[in-house]
Amino acid sequence: METLLTARLLCSTGLAFRCGTSTLLVDVLNGSYGSFYRLPRETAAAIISGAPPYDCVDGLVYSHLHPDHYDQADNAAFLRTHPGVPAFFPTIDTPPHGVLRMGGFTVEYQYLEHAPCDYTWAKHYVLLLSAGGTTVYLTTDAALDPAAHLAFLAGRQADYGFWNAMYLSRPETRRLLRQCARKTYIYHMPLAAGDTSGICRKAAQNFRRHGDELAGVTVLGTYPQQLLLPHLG
Repeated sequence: METLLTARLLCSTGLAFRCGTSTLLVDVLNGSYGSFYRLPRETAAAIISGAPPYDCVDGLVYSHLHPDHYDQADNAAFLRTHPGVPAFFPTIDTPPHGVLRMGGFTVEYQYLEHAPCDYTWAKHYVLLLSAGGTTVYLTTDAALDPAAHLAFLAGRQADYGFWNAMYLSRPETRRLLRQCARKTYIYHMPLAAGDTSGICRKAAQNFRRHGDELAGVTVLGTYPQQLLLPHLG
């Protein structure tokens, strides 16, 4: 019998996936950058100390090491407290493709260039996660390159896709959302109140203009937020 996969959106970039007794943290222990929502300090302390429900963490996975995704001090503190937990921190020496097995999770990673930004360079990966019979495609800040996404997936369609809001702005990337996953979430969002980046405003504008192309697409902009991720195939 398959075990249900769940995800808890903890910050603008961070998802805590749980399947049975196994937990995987993706881009969770993050830092502060712009108007993006940082992991609350009390939640970070609970994760670092291993307080429930973070007492069975089987791995830390990071798409890249920009500060809105990764905080060096928090991750170092976690690994001091939990020295046996494996971690994936992409560096210049990380291969372009590979597979991780962490507890009940399998994560396939693929180098895909970061979207242009004004912050320091970092090697960027997309992630195809599977657990409990469900597959999840996490694209974080990947460049708007439909051919690269489709080449990596090679005909596979994930149950769920998590995408940056910039993918709402072009017709070819709006089509890509449906091609890559059966259900799509837009994440990596600031809180609407006090958003100085304009990301929330632009996302809402895209839904008004292109709502017919975005049926079934859901924006995640509240924290924390619990998601049930049953297999959809």
